[in-house]
This record gives sequence, structure tokens and C-alpha cells, in this order.
Amino acid sequence: MRLTSTLVLLGASTAFTSPHPAAARVQDAGEALEPFGVIGNIYYVGGEFGSYLITTPEGHILHDTGSADMHALIVSNIEKLGFEVRDVRIIISSHAHWDHVAGHAAMKRVTGAQVVALGGDATALESGQDNSALGAQGWEPVTVDRVIRDGDTVSLGGVTMRALWTGGHTQGATMWMTTVEEGGSTYSVAFRGGEIPNAGVQLVNNPRHPAVIVDTQRTLQRLKELEPPDLFLHNHPQDSPRELDPALPVDPRCVTCLDADGWRRYVTRVEASFEAMLRGGGGKEARSDRGGHWSNRDLSRLYRLPGRTTSRDAIRYLHW
Repeated sequence: MRLTSTLVLLGASTAFTSPHPAAARVQDAGEALEPFGVIGNIYYVGGEFGSYLITTPEGHILHDTGSADMHALIVSNIEKLGFEVRDVRIIISSHAHWDHVAGHAAMKRVTGAQVVALGGDATALESGQDNSALGAQGWEPVTVDRVIRDGDTVSLGGVTMRALWTGGHTQGATMWMTTVEEGGSTYSVAFRGGEIPNAGVQLVNNPRHPAVIVDTQRTLQRLKELEPPDLFLHNHPQDSPRELDPALPVDPRCVTCLDADGWRRYVTRVEASFEAMLRGGGGKEARSDRGGHWSNRDLSRLYRLPGRTTSRDAIRYLHW
């Protein structure tokens, strides 16, 4: 097991490739999902979509607020862990899609927390509109108190988190980096921001994100050059098998956790997926077939894209 004092990576998007056991455990639990300590001062407080509380003696940082209907659940989960919601001082996010930031406005109202976002995602949050290549459902606009750049840091109560721009999934997708202490050892942890666009979106001359191809290629290169974190925290449940390094002291309930080897496989997998998108011409629709692809009803439910034209068959959209 590699111990390091380098920063933890906090990043966030989803792998809705097809229904799988990990996803079923989280989604079936719905609002009954109990919060838990992941490692050190990091707690899972989300429901269907990931949300993490990073605690400090001077208040807390909330990473992602989920969908709008997750607000009450996140508040309840924070309180179940023995923390006060009003002590949330900073709200950060993985990327500006409705399933990760639609709760920002409500959470800001009850906490008065400072909302921090990078570049194009800050614009999306304030407009309430999805300006990613996907262009899905929007959310209630929220004021961004601090617009950051690649490499900027956020500090609170002895915890410092550094932002790594990983544009592609959205314009300002951000991987947040910090370290945690557990059992006398220091671990690097990565909270996912987002890597590649949703499958099926228009890549060439996308009207919302014209530079999506270049941004994604840059992001993938950066991720391949990074030293793998000890722990990578996704914001959606991951496919099985997810056997973690036994030396990594994480709660076994964490279906969003990947170790360093899992991180390497993940980056390889998303890069291969993006290359396949490019070979497919970067059109508006993913290849359709009957094998494990989402139905039109699934697409409407997952992406909330009323009026989107799809093929006659079920189309599989990957929400990486």
C-alpha cells in the first residue's frame, strides 16, 4: 500500500453504463441509504448520487449537493452523523450536471455557505443552465461566491483542497485534491470531477462546448500523468468486481470507492471509450442495439431530456 502526503483527488461524474449490482444497491436503497464514514474526515452523505462531507474543526466542506430532491436526504444524513448542517461553510462540486449541483441553491439557503466553482461550471451554476456538450435539464440558479482557476486551493480548518481542471464532461469539471489521516497514516484520496462527454452527444461543433474534444484530450493526458491516488471516490456506484487493496482502511459499504489499481483501470477505460466516440464520428447519437442499452424511457428518466430525438431502438448513453 502506497502511503503519501500528496493531495487527495476529489472528482465527480457517473458510470451509468448498464444496470449492475453496485448501482442497484444504492438506487434501490433510495432515501433509506444510511450515511457512513468513508475514511478519515470524509463521509458519504448522498443517496442515489454521491455527496461527500469533509469535516474540519472550523466547519465543513460539502462536495456535490446531488439532485434537487436529494436536499432533505443530505441534510438528514449530515445530522445523523452528528454534525450540524449550519456548519457547512463551503460547497464545491464535481461538475455542473443536474444530478450533482441541482441542490446547491437550497443548500446555500440553509447554510449560508460559500459556493466555489471553476470556469464554465461557475457560469452554468449562476445561469441555471447546463452548458456542457450534453445540454440536459437545468436547475435553480445559485450565486457563485468564488470563481477559481486550475490549481487554486480552498482551505478550511486545517484542510486544504486543490482544484484540478478536468474539462470534457462539463466545461469546468473539477477534481479536488487533499489528504486524509487514518490510523496514523496519510492517504491520498481522489473525488472524481469528470473525464469524457456523455456518449451520444455531438462532439464536432458542439453548440454549447465547442472545445469539448480538445478539452477532453487534455484532461485524459493529465489524468494519465497523475500519480494514482490511494483512494478514488466516484460520484456514482461502480461496476463489480471492486476488490479494494486490503491495506486501504475504507468502509466496506463504499460502492463508489476505487483503489490505485482501480483508478488506473478506470482511466484506461474512459480513454478507450472516448476514442470509440471519436471513431464513431462524434455524432449526436450513440450506436443502438438490443444488448444492455437504455430504453427511451430510461433516457428520459436519467437525463431528463424531453424532446431529444433518439433512434427507434434503445440507445445506450454512458454518463461517465
